[in-house]
Amino acid sequence: MLPVVALTGIRKAFAATLALDDVSLALAPGVVHGVLGENGAGKSTLMHILFGLIQPDAGRIQVDGRPVVLASPAVARGLGIGLVHQHFCLSPSLTVLENLALAVGEGFGLVRRRDLLAQVAPAAAALGWEMPWDAPAGSLSVGGQQRLEILKALAGGGKVLILDEPTAVLAPQEAAELLRALRRLAATGMAVVFISHKLAEIESVCDEVTILRRGRLVHHGPLADLDRARLATLMVGPAAHPAIPPDPRPAGAQADIRLRFTGVSLTCEGQRLSDASFTVRAGEIVGVAGVDGNGQGALVDAALGLAAPTSGTVARSGNLGDRALAVIPGDRRREGLVTALSVRDNLLLKDRRRRPYARWGWLAPALWRRKAVRLIRRFDVRPADAGLPVAALSGGNQQKVVVARELDPRPRLVVAVNPTRGLDLAASAAVMDRLRAARAAGAGVLLVHSDLDELLEISDRILVCAAGRVSDSGWPATTRERIGRLMLDAASAIPTAVRPATVRPAAKPGDGAP
Repeated sequence: MLPVVALTGIRKAFAATLALDDVSLALAPGVVHGVLGENGAGKSTLMHILFGLIQPDAGRIQVDGRPVVLASPAVARGLGIGLVHQHFCLSPSLTVLENLALAVGEGFGLVRRRDLLAQVAPAAAALGWEMPWDAPAGSLSVGGQQRLEILKALAGGGKVLILDEPTAVLAPQEAAELLRALRRLAATGMAVVFISHKLAEIESVCDEVTILRRGRLVHHGPLADLDRARLATLMVGPAAHPAIPPDPRPAGAQADIRLRFTGVSLTCEGQRLSDASFTVRAGEIVGVAGVDGNGQGALVDAALGLAAPTSGTVARSGNLGDRALAVIPGDRRREGLVTALSVRDNLLLKDRRRRPYARWGWLAPALWRRKAVRLIRRFDVRPADAGLPVAALSGGNQQKVVVARELDPRPRLVVAVNPTRGLDLAASAAVMDRLRAARAAGAGVLLVHSDLDELLEISDRILVCAAGRVSDSGWPATTRERIGRLMLDAASAIPTAVRPATVRPAAKPGDGAP
């Protein structure tokens, strides 16, 4: 079968860093193709070349058997290639339909609503989505914005759809439905490229996989040839990350309360929280599950003192200064980093006015550099160059910078929102180990996470946010399925698997598997 797109011998370097070295990739029609690899393995660079965002230093690209030069995203879209970025590229003040009109690039400023709806509504219906066409894109939940990005990529009726971590903000039921939709798209003859760090998703939806490690191709072929353990080994190598064992001592009713919500209600940036009451104690991890946009944002803002409740109280015990409070925000680029600054400067933001890194208003650059190098090594930030602008790092490595800065000291309270989003298997396991270590050191951890499997693995207790209300799920004396139903605030049946698994499950990475 002739590939829709074939990349051969692709090479790309950024200064002294070789991002891709002789990588080849063939995408066949009707196939869901998984692309796997650690953060910094070259996945995003390869996809950006395929979408015309950057140009390769060497190699060739063919579309439908003809050599092409993907000089820009417009050229790629014209050839039927669509990309859903990990970070949204929307105009928040424009409506859903107007954002789609921008993607289509027609109309000379005038949107023919009926014609545009006729073009995009079938794709939404095929995916099972009801879109508020006239609502501003900025008013949508993160999950709604993700759907809009997918529709933008499909608006041109393309041949290739590339999705970068598309389920990161979805509940398990929503993620399962999206994976079924991708199978339906592949059945129409579209080539689907699926980038994910979640091996269970790769197993359930992909026909073929390409695995990159340190910019080199280590596997390209049918998924059925690999079991989960082999997938993980190919991605991260044979050495497993040394896990930090969980603290065997439960927090207990007498442990110090680090955070207490009592009847808290507020509305913040379109999200509502109603009469929320819960505690986070020293030495425990309290997970918060929920479909994105159900009040988690308001809960986090209230916990951090960024929004005042209209009723109820939020109490934090002890002296929670900027070193005692660790915050891993949900949007690292907007809330966790200054992207124009270097990796070193981002790592030292909390210490910029504190001895020994600053005295009488004067900075100590040598000490800054030494600490930055130590954190870069300890948290495996790649490339290991403290002087690089943090914007030059992959999304996963940017997240490592945030996590390193926040969890390096011994905080008393940790508020983390999707801390492993965009991270590879080893890095995700390392972040979870750091949270366990913070718990073992006596911190209270409030973990708001869209990955239910990771939340179940690490949390001592799990709360559920649904329709602005917070309820105790009963975990660990309950089931994953019941928590999923609580997340959707409905007792609907849990969706079945996308299709029978074609690989043999093995131990989960992070639990001793590589």
